[in-house]
Amino acid sequence: PPYVTSVYAPTIAAGAKAIAFGDYSYYWVADRQGRSLKRLNELFAMNGQVGFLASQRVDGKLILPEAVKTLTIKKA
Repeated sequence: PPYVTSVYAPTIAAGAKAIAFGDYSYYWVADRQGRSLKRLNELFAMNGQVGFLASQRVDGKLILPEAVKTLTIKKA
């Protein structure tokens, strides 16, 4: 089939919140921890390559709850 549904999409069922829409400028994303970058020399040395591992911890919060609404599936 040409259409693929994400595993993160909610199941379409009565009472499920299927879509969130609104003004997402009120959804703030903030750093919780600085970025870390690690050079992985040994892991890729046999191929003459250097690998890198990067990570960053972030968090998000809706500052104005009225700015975003959800569409709830009606019961049949």
